[in-house]
Amino acid sequence: MKRFLIAVSFVLMAFTASADNSVDDVLKQIAQNNLTLRALQHDNEADVLDIKAENSLDGLSVEYSPFFRSGYSGVAESELVVSQEIQFPTKYADRNKQAKIQKTVGGKMYEKNRRDILFEAEQLCLDVIRLNKTLAMLDQRLKNSETLHQMYDKRMAAGDANILEVNKVKLDCMEVQTMVSEAQNERMLLLQQLQQLNGGKPVTIDSEKFPEFQPIKDFESYKALYFASDADIQMAETMLKSADMNVKMQKRGWLPNISFGYRRNTEQKEGVNGLMVGVSFPLYSNSKRIKAARERRQSAELQVEQARKDAESQLQSGYQQLVGLQQVLDHSDVKMMQESIVLFSKALQHGEINALDYYTEVNSIYEKLQRHIDIHCQSAKLHAVLHKNEL
Repeated sequence: MKRFLIAVSFVLMAFTASADNSVDDVLKQIAQNNLTLRALQHDNEADVLDIKAENSLDGLSVEYSPFFRSGYSGVAESELVVSQEIQFPTKYADRNKQAKIQKTVGGKMYEKNRRDILFEAEQLCLDVIRLNKTLAMLDQRLKNSETLHQMYDKRMAAGDANILEVNKVKLDCMEVQTMVSEAQNERMLLLQQLQQLNGGKPVTIDSEKFPEFQPIKDFESYKALYFASDADIQMAETMLKSADMNVKMQKRGWLPNISFGYRRNTEQKEGVNGLMVGVSFPLYSNSKRIKAARERRQSAELQVEQARKDAESQLQSGYQQLVGLQQVLDHSDVKMMQESIVLFSKALQHGEINALDYYTEVNSIYEKLQRHIDIHCQSAKLHAVLHKNEL
């Protein structure tokens, strides 16, 4: 029974691995398992807790001073001071606001890192699909070449083929086998990178179909939506709000800290009780802190401007490249190229052309098919760039 359950478990695991095979499924796994994102969540929570801890009251201060006098046995006089220092009340309110802004900053930073990691994973997935399509094409090409190899061995034995034709067939088999090995190695390296992004858990992508993306019909309208949802711009704008809040807090830094407490003095066992009140003004360090906060605010403002320019440049260049590649894909007739390979193969088998002419024509067609796969992958990657804010 135990062996049966183990076997069923392995079957279910295998089914799950094969079912979670699309790009979306892989990205969902990485979003859940990526160690960087999980660590960032803890860092964000720690930053907020640090601000809240800073906004708490310091501990009570207790001081006791005994005094001794010549000719008097024991403590002649003593002083006990129990005090508590608090900051001006508005400072606590400002820190509460700062904690909320910091939580927002942490959330935007997490969203940006999540998007960047998933975008990197998506690009790797598209390369894996490209290699899947390439390997499928090479597999069919290798089968055709091996069939021709067997045919020419028989023709050579019958004296119906020369050594140049036979060697050409053999060389093509060797070349295709090398291309298969290179593509398999590249695919393995890509899957290892995806596994690393997935927290060390393996992923599998067997699909030979690139994902579909929504076409951009109105570029100007799409650009406005892109800017409104871009994680880089949103994080920069949130950092600017945090810098504004920091300037406001530093300007209020001159407000005094207040200390109050209980004081007891004793002299020869007779005690006197009293209260203690003190005020401290940070006059010397506050001006430099305000200047530093203003510098950081200017830096944050420039980063917002740079983020907008970077987003616009990436969007504009990506869209222009995509339009050009789409025109190339629209003019590619894959079906005609595949049919041409079949026709050339039949012509060779019927002796209408020789092996040298066959490989000259067919290898050119295979190069065009590979170029079509590469362009399709590049087009999908550009689509992913334009839609990365949707991740």
